[in-house]
Amino acid sequence: MTYGLAAAIALTLAAAPPTPAADRAAPPPASDRWEAVARCGGFLEAPTRLRSGELSVSDPVGGRIFRVDDRGVCHAIIEGKDLPNGQALAADGRLIVANRAGLMIVDPVTGSTRPLVERFAGEPLAMANDLSIDGYGGIYFTVPGGSSLLRPDGRVFYLPPGSREPELVAEGLAFPNGIAVAPDGNAIFVAEFAAKRILLIPTRHSRRQFNVAHVFAHSHGGVGPDGLAFGDDGTLYAANIEAGTISRWSPQGQALPDLQLPAEAGLLVTNILVEKQWLYATEASQGVLWRTRIR
Repeated sequence: MTYGLAAAIALTLAAAPPTPAADRAAPPPASDRWEAVARCGGFLEAPTRLRSGELSVSDPVGGRIFRVDDRGVCHAIIEGKDLPNGQALAADGRLIVANRAGLMIVDPVTGSTRPLVERFAGEPLAMANDLSIDGYGGIYFTVPGGSSLLRPDGRVFYLPPGSREPELVAEGLAFPNGIAVAPDGNAIFVAEFAAKRILLIPTRHSRRQFNVAHVFAHSHGGVGPDGLAFGDDGTLYAANIEAGTISRWSPQGQALPDLQLPAEAGLLVTNILVEKQWLYATEASQGVLWRTRIR
């Protein structure tokens, strides 16, 4: 997500107090190839599969993380936290969550939380956005802070397994947003939101022949790319904020046809989850989790 967009839409969302999670209705009926999985409300982000088999989504504006059961009902795991945003499931079944202060650990069963990392070189990490866990258990995460196209001072970090000291991977970026480790572990892909492009950056353990960071692809329409995810076949998917679409590229960076959300969905597609034949997408203006079959 972008915090500027989140702040703007928060004025609309705040007009009516959030409905208690346990009282929210089941999702609306399916529409064409898309179906609504859950209507949680809020500025939804970061669909993630829990160890229980249920899904979780975050609402940074409302300070909440929801668990979505198999009936499509949303139950609050945490509430009142400070901008919980991107999340990923750790090997022990807990969630690693990006928030205003950095990274925190959330137990999806008990709702307990604790900070994981909040400082770099003695300075606070302001406004972490998204993260991706590599095959070693290390965590790549984006910290856009207040960056923009005219103020490109966003950063990307790596937290090695077992460490509390992040390492700087990249800086000088125009709002680094979504991030995903490539299936082969050799690169991370970063959505540079304000520059409308996807960057490929070699990982700490890369064995690529050409170990050079470069622009992998450009996005079109909307404001810019947000959440990223890979399909089993290596296709890269990117949520395209204010376009109502999900962009796609082949492993070689060739553009594929966009996926268009249904007409009744809003345009604020923020994040995605790809699981075999299914793609899940969060839409933030209506607070709905959608899914479609991709093969």
